[in-house]
Amino acid sequence: MIGSRIGHYKIIDVLGEGGMGIVYKAFDVKLERYVALKILNSQALNTPQFVERFKREAKNQAKLNHPNIVPVYGFTEEDNLLGIVMEYVEGETLDQLIERKGRLNLLESLKILQQILRGTGYAHSKGFVHRDIKPSNIILNLEGEAKIMDFGISKSLSDTKGITRMGTKLGTVLYMSPEQIKALEPTQQSDIYSIGITFYEMLSGKNPFDIGTDYQIMEAHLKMNPPRLSTMVGNLGNEVDEVLSSAMHKSTKKRYQSTEQFLADVERLIEILEAPLEKRKSKVRTKAGQKNKTSPVNSKLSTQYNGTKISGLRFYIFAFFFIVMFTGLILFIYDAIAGYWQNTSDTGKKNSSSEISNYSAHLNTILNGKWNVAATETKAQINALAFTDDSIAFACGLNGTFLKTTNGGASWISLIDTADEKSSINFYDVQAVSPAVILIAGDSGNLLSYNPFLNEFEKINIPSGESLFDIYFLKNTGTGFIAGANGNILKSQDYGKTWQRIVSSTQQLLYEINFADQNNGFIAGWNGIVLKTTDRGNTWQKVEKFTDKYLRSIFFLDEENGLTAGGGGEIFRSDDGGETWELIKSGTISGLSKIYFFDSSNGIILGSKGEILISEDAGESWKNISSGQFAGLTNLTISPSQKIFLTGQNGVILSEPD
Repeated sequence: MIGSRIGHYKIIDVLGEGGMGIVYKAFDVKLERYVALKILNSQALNTPQFVERFKREAKNQAKLNHPNIVPVYGFTEEDNLLGIVMEYVEGETLDQLIERKGRLNLLESLKILQQILRGTGYAHSKGFVHRDIKPSNIILNLEGEAKIMDFGISKSLSDTKGITRMGTKLGTVLYMSPEQIKALEPTQQSDIYSIGITFYEMLSGKNPFDIGTDYQIMEAHLKMNPPRLSTMVGNLGNEVDEVLSSAMHKSTKKRYQSTEQFLADVERLIEILEAPLEKRKSKVRTKAGQKNKTSPVNSKLSTQYNGTKISGLRFYIFAFFFIVMFTGLILFIYDAIAGYWQNTSDTGKKNSSSEISNYSAHLNTILNGKWNVAATETKAQINALAFTDDSIAFACGLNGTFLKTTNGGASWISLIDTADEKSSINFYDVQAVSPAVILIAGDSGNLLSYNPFLNEFEKINIPSGESLFDIYFLKNTGTGFIAGANGNILKSQDYGKTWQRIVSSTQQLLYEINFADQNNGFIAGWNGIVLKTTDRGNTWQKVEKFTDKYLRSIFFLDEENGLTAGGGGEIFRSDDGGETWELIKSGTISGLSKIYFFDSSNGIILGSKGEILISEDAGESWKNISSGQFAGLTNLTISPSQKIFLTGQNGVILSEPD
């Protein structure tokens, strides 16, 4: 099937296989986007009544619109194949996360559970019962958001009475409610039961009913109560046991009557866990070679956070956005001009710390949400911008998106045609090394160099086949770095012409690079990973993590004061150069994608639901403001004339009014 086409969907890769069919990654050649295409097996197609009901419910399912539900776009039918077309979500399923980590801590589990309940409750309000909620049907995207897959689909597939074993490891039967075991019609409370088992598995690392054959598992659902988790897992109290009991009770009369009831108890536990941290604002310190002790927030619950001392670093970040425009570039002296431009301008678009003038004008735009919306003619996610002067800039994004503006960002044209093989590349960052060299980093080890004067792309050979997420150049040097998936760090010392791989001591996804000065820098990434260097990036050491969430962005106002932010709305602040870190209240559980400070006091953070957090006290407190866009925001760039540009999902590029 790989390489073939079903309708207007080109099959790219296999994502997974289950009892009802195979899920493929496919490219929609009409809408120019990646999708997940689930091809149903022949057994399902042999029943005409099922096919017609499935089509009807797929249409209804496509009407569901919630950030915690993977949307169904529709279905496709061709050559005796019936397929469900869904949003393609890059990330990992909850069962993969549990398998990788063994088990999740309480706060992380509660916040994932909170999102599952919000999505399920929304679907219930629209008349949908999932009937097959389990960790493998929940996916966490790269921003840490939980999304439920297959809403409405499993309802159709489970229409016949009886038990269907799905998948290679008992699948559905492990999460099936007692009423489903009895072949009764599932209800909203059946989903609640399955969610309770999923919550139990997050905390313990194993399913409470995985005890043998299908028959033994069904008997356990009907007659056995699982062990109380507080007797098995440390730092859990009776409150958690009571929530699990109410979710997994055999009797529907004693089970939670609605997801709203379940969610209320979950949010109460989250409040108990987080409130003491906000009140105390206690700093977590670690001596060299000694791990932190967790402090209980009350007699029964613990945040399970470990702090870290990041020793020896004093960070300061100096950058300013002044880019010299070269006109009449002569190609035969290109190398000399490129080198000169690199050494006389600040190409580190992400390490700006020089104070930006007229912050009051910026603040007015942020508070009122009066952004100019650029004409991009794409619905693909835009991930980054890079300016060469006030008029000319380049933007990159998913699905081969590479755009250019010549009017200061008011409108954009595409530089990659849909028929071009580069249109299948997801681009994550763009950097202007010189007016004639624009570097674009993408997935599968794709690093391209674009020459605007020749309108030519060149693929740069690099010692990596992993996705590349961030390009960073040290100011006034030819030294650059790229961070990517699977612990990849690349270094160049000739303005990005050649690259060598640097040992990173981790296989985690690495998101963002930042240097405090020419020698001292760090990289932040997935699962709380932080790497540091003190020798200009030649070697990197792992810093003991102070959170399990991913860290998407990091910014130091000066050598003492810095912040980092990422998954679950977590913001950490240091006022001693990274020696200690303090969890700061953000007021959101959205993934946070970018930190930027205009001066020593005023800064913003972008969120995955279109929100903007603002601070006027050097990051000690934050206020949540809407950008006026529901689309998640991905990045921020300041133009040479000091205008703010924001990028985001659905082709969003926002800029300040003139």
